Amino acid sequence: MNINLRINQLNLQPGVEVDTQDLEKSEFRSPGLMRRLVKRLPQGQTVYEAKNCTLDCFDDQLALFPCTHEYLNKNRRWHTRASVFLVNGKLQKVEFQVVDGVYAAHNFLEKFKSICDEHFGEAQHKQKNFFRWTNDCLSFSGFLHPDKVTADFWFECLDQ
Repeated sequence: MNINLRINQLNLQPGVEVDTQDLEKSEFRSPGLMRRLVKRLPQGQTVYEAKNCTLDCFDDQLALFPCTHEYLNKNRRWHTRASVFLVNGKLQKVEFQVVDGVYAAHNFLEKFKSICDEHFGEAQHKQKNFFRWTNDCLSFSGFLHPDKVTADFWFECLDQ
């Protein structure tokens, strides 16, 4: 199975160089000074962030998306955020979050876990609400926050 990771229709491949203009065309922005100071990135690493974006991966078996329709009650709405971390221009890590998803955070994590279990076997690392698989030079992780309304998904290149 191919990872086929896309955020806002932009193909992203961990370990491969990313054109920052393509990121900006796909609604990614460099965070402001305060966010950069808080994140304290190592030398040579840069980050770009996008809000309310879509993520498609695993040969389109998994689609994560925001649902911000005002006519829905608060429990049926959620937001998304993505951060891409570049090391010397190459994609090192993708962090994707489902935020304020009363039902969505858990449901998306279960779908992610099911797909990864099917294709990579049982998670090599697992704790309550945290799962991690490694495949060759890639790592895939999912985590449901203790508040149970935020879920994190990580795709990371282990070669760099």
